[in-house]
Amino acid sequence: MQIVQVAIYTVAFIVAFAYAGYAVMKFWKLAKLGQPHEIKSTFGHKVKNVFINVLLQKKLMKHPVRGLMHVFIFYGFIVYGGHTTSQLIGGFFGPFQMPLVGTTGYEFYIPDLVEKVIPHFAFIYNYALDVFSVLVLAGLAFFALRRWVYRAYELDRPSGQSMIVIGMISTLMISTLIAEGSHAILTSHTHMSPIRHGMVALLSSWGVTPANAGHWYIGGWWTHILTVFAFMMFVPNSKHAHLIWAPVNFWFEKETPKGQLSYLDTENAKVWGAANVQDFTWKDHLNGLSCIECGRCTIECPANRTGKQLNPKSIMVDLKHALMEHMGAVKEAKKAGKSDEEIATMPELRVIDNYTSQESLWACTTCYACVEACPVGNNQVDAILGMRRALVLSEGTLPGELQTALTNMENQSNPWGVGSHKREEWADGLNIKTMAKWAEAGEKPDVLFWVGCAGAFDDRNKKIAQTMAGLMNKADVKFGILGTEENCTGDSARRAGNEYLFQTLAGMNIQTMNNYGVQKIVTSCPHCFNTLKNEYPQMGGNYEVEHHTTFLDKLVKAKKLEVDPTKAANLGAVTYHDSCYLGRYNDVYDAPRAIIEKATGGRVVEAVDNKTRGLCCGAGGAQMWKEEEKPRGAEVLKAEGITAERVNIKRTKQLIATEAKTFASACPFCITMVADGVKALEKEESVKTLDVAEILAQTVR
Repeated sequence: MQIVQVAIYTVAFIVAFAYAGYAVMKFWKLAKLGQPHEIKSTFGHKVKNVFINVLLQKKLMKHPVRGLMHVFIFYGFIVYGGHTTSQLIGGFFGPFQMPLVGTTGYEFYIPDLVEKVIPHFAFIYNYALDVFSVLVLAGLAFFALRRWVYRAYELDRPSGQSMIVIGMISTLMISTLIAEGSHAILTSHTHMSPIRHGMVALLSSWGVTPANAGHWYIGGWWTHILTVFAFMMFVPNSKHAHLIWAPVNFWFEKETPKGQLSYLDTENAKVWGAANVQDFTWKDHLNGLSCIECGRCTIECPANRTGKQLNPKSIMVDLKHALMEHMGAVKEAKKAGKSDEEIATMPELRVIDNYTSQESLWACTTCYACVEACPVGNNQVDAILGMRRALVLSEGTLPGELQTALTNMENQSNPWGVGSHKREEWADGLNIKTMAKWAEAGEKPDVLFWVGCAGAFDDRNKKIAQTMAGLMNKADVKFGILGTEENCTGDSARRAGNEYLFQTLAGMNIQTMNNYGVQKIVTSCPHCFNTLKNEYPQMGGNYEVEHHTTFLDKLVKAKKLEVDPTKAANLGAVTYHDSCYLGRYNDVYDAPRAIIEKATGGRVVEAVDNKTRGLCCGAGGAQMWKEEEKPRGAEVLKAEGITAERVNIKRTKQLIATEAKTFASACPFCITMVADGVKALEKEESVKTLDVAEILAQTVR
């Protein structure tokens, strides 16, 4: 009998490991058929990233309750690692002994070798095993209730895969509790946890005695081990493959700045953007395989929260399904000798339209909330921008209003289409020297003030540029501007998918600044700040770049600008709206708040969504220059409990709810969008919308 059991076990072991290995390698090879992608990260960064996000589960804890329940399950798996490994090894010996962490005496009892060497180790381990068995079951119950009872809208229902996995993990826990309880009865063990004492009492009430406990143990053992094998074979082909791919995904996460999009070699690239499954990079496909389909990205997405078609989770899931369903056809076509051009015309390979709608792609504000929220390290923004590039560069397809803005940028170097010769007019009468004038005088300023298109052409934001210049003059900062030599940084062009226009604008700006020997730049626009700081180095533009909030904060701390306490009371309470490109992309949260606190005497109130979870104003990702996409169907939104509205209206309502009398921001796009929201909600008489620099200017001596 023993030989038969060992033989059955050996066959099952070989089949399970062979199939699981085959499935994992199959998907890895399919993912690697994607476009090349260089991962710029050090070994230390890789180790740190895996340690923080996998072992410490950092990103999951952004939602404490859900995070804690997942921690129970995750660490339950780690604790079970020793137990299951012992059982896997023990299966090759009779009578099914566990040589590493315990004994399984069936026909006879073998003393625990580990316990002889390390006293009480087995008790401590088994105590942890019992505790985590219960905690894992609690976590599974929580997620089952959330999916099928509370019915969280971001989760897909019904989900057969989730039901199978929850059932298998529950079986692993319960079979272990039964087997270990039976083992305790078999060996008359008394030194055990309260949980195992409880199992012994329960099993005894079911008629388990030392005479038949061995059969109960073996039944539990087989149930556990066969469930492990079934789990191994099921997971690689399911959405729960994140157990395999998420650590790999974190290992290959880039170390380059969050705000830096990938560089496209417009001269030599074989593929401009990603329209078909084979056009995406292998890292994009790894993201898709890693997706757990939890919906954390979706519930943070400002477009989805206001009823638009975009669902960041679907972007990843669609990419995964496209890989699984059609990348094999690419592999076969390559084997058959088809050219890349022929493969590109195969209609079934197209991801845009077949899987992801164009409306979804154009609804994205590139706010990075989805990336920030994702617990497995996915970058939905990269995939979306890849598809935008394909639409714009390869197919010439984009919203009409956005095309107008891009044409204006090409012809007049700004999205408004105002004559580029007027870029310097905002500074009339302020005695501000251009870099050209500094050069004529044989001098060089300490700082280049990058005004940006909004500061130069938008009437509201001209006042902010003038205020900033006034503060620098008060602080005796030696600065200059480029004037008519300044072009748009190209941020909106790049986020709209027009990489060619971005590189053209960036190249001209870099050449101009390098000619003047620019070393340090200060700008009031987070979009300009992010582009100059994080993306211009891709093209040889390496500068020290500061946003005006951090620059002003340093001036205040150095007492070059001093706040008059008697003026602070005039502002009342202030709430600060975080710009996505300043906050989530560049982690600047403290400086603007420090300035406001100093200027108001500490009267700062936070909106419901703030800092890393700040809600976008709706203007990023080139949305500033186009109408918002149409909402999903009314019945769908009603079922999801979502109100169809503009993103800036939703955000403005959050700011109004703070009851602050001043709304502060540090971004020209945000100023415009929030001010429009205030006007639409008829709050202009009771609320002021100010830039952080304007707040400081009102209270400075």
